Amino acid sequence: MTIIYSMFRKKIERSDSNYYFEPCFYRVIGVEDSHNYNNILKTLNDRIEEYKDITLLFENSIPMLGEMELIQYIYNELNTMDITNMQAQDIVLFDDENINRIFLESLDYIIPLSIKNENFFNENIRNNFITKLIVWTYSFVKNINFNSDFNPKCIYYGQISRHEIYFLIMLHLMDFDVVYINPLKEEFFEEIDTDKLSELKMSMNIEPLETFKDRAAKGNTIDNVETITKQIERDINETLFADTGIYKPWQYRSGYTKRILLDTILEDIYIYWNEPAKLRTGFRVENNVVSVPCFFYKIDGQFINDFEFQRLVKFCTESKNTLFFNDGRISSMNEESDDMYSLMFCQLSDGTFDIEEVKKTSIYRFGKYSNEVQNLILNKFNEIIVKKDIFNINLDKEKILRFFALVLSMDEQIIRIIDNFDFTGNVPKLVVYLNNEDEICELMTMLLGYLNNIGIDIVIFNPSGLFNINNIIKNTIVKVMRLEQMNYTSNYGRLIKLKKSMISKILRI
Repeated sequence: MTIIYSMFRKKIERSDSNYYFEPCFYRVIGVEDSHNYNNILKTLNDRIEEYKDITLLFENSIPMLGEMELIQYIYNELNTMDITNMQAQDIVLFDDENINRIFLESLDYIIPLSIKNENFFNENIRNNFITKLIVWTYSFVKNINFNSDFNPKCIYYGQISRHEIYFLIMLHLMDFDVVYINPLKEEFFEEIDTDKLSELKMSMNIEPLETFKDRAAKGNTIDNVETITKQIERDINETLFADTGIYKPWQYRSGYTKRILLDTILEDIYIYWNEPAKLRTGFRVENNVVSVPCFFYKIDGQFINDFEFQRLVKFCTESKNTLFFNDGRISSMNEESDDMYSLMFCQLSDGTFDIEEVKKTSIYRFGKYSNEVQNLILNKFNEIIVKKDIFNINLDKEKILRFFALVLSMDEQIIRIIDNFDFTGNVPKLVVYLNNEDEICELMTMLLGYLNNIGIDIVIFNPSGLFNINNIIKNTIVKVMRLEQMNYTSNYGRLIKLKKSMISKILRI
């Protein structure tokens, strides 16, 4: 929504202290919240109507409106021109010399870019493309009011072709604000916009393409006018924190996570375990996706020195924001029920689930949490179903339903550490200690894989070494370490209560 507020502000309000103005260029892909998405499109539609003298709206295509004679004339003229230097050619589309110059400069950027990317089969195909750009400019841009206090806008909704992407880039170079919106998928931009003039705003939820007007008709206008003070504050914050390694609390609340396995030696636990994500090796942020370096360790056996092992276990279990389980039961597990099978009606052909439909089911109970947390939990489940690099087991429909039912019934304490997870800050942790020859059942192990995929640190102490996690989770996801000796009668309570004798303390053994 802030994109809309920013776009429809006067150029002077958007300029820096040196009066430099930079138009925006966003690709808005996916849907974070369906209801709010419709409200945003409704608000955007209202702004388009209000500023129609400076705004273009395209949906699924850009039509060719030029008469055939005009098209043929431009095509023939191109055959006599040096297309590598359009600024030197006698092309006048705009009465304003400055605007005409900017148009030709934009062509001088787009034409070499397209030649590099498209490898046109011959000059005729290349000139057809250039003709199309010029005709589109003549048809849609020539009558735009460039003298307004507001810069021109272009909104493109839906499917887009490669040639149309070049036209959007050209408009951006002509000082248009450009926003490409697609609730379903991204198309071609990454391979065409090699200079990254556009910025991706990605939401993980996808929805079918309805028409812009239909979606806008379902929404309500958001009557929320930003004050100039708030706009300035936001602009300063964006400038202050951009690419500095400094992050505001909850800056990426509406973002997403990507877990990165910390592949380290055991001693590195003492170095990184209590470090925030932003100080760990491998941390980065790209397009609102935070890559969180995190632990997923299974530690088999124990040290010969009981007190050295006790120190390690205490260090992990006594850290802040840590859940500790002294057995393999990580969460409550509901028995098979009709509620579980109701999830089948929310399932899509690829095995994932329509998260908005899931929220309507009787089994769903996360509604009291923010939309950001709900969407993270549900989208992360969909992600782990689609990924083929996490589990070693076959996920048939029955197993997926049981797994999803377990996720949807997770204990409140687990939901709360997810809710309290500021992706750049302290990483939530889950520690399991298996007594004797205990193991973790298949579904609970899968739940650990799911939670680690969110970005949660996990350490499993398995003194007997008998729990083979790689039967279920791939060895590329979890790091297994084997200590000096296996202990088949290990007990967490006895380990923690061990106390050194006075002689041991004096001799430091």
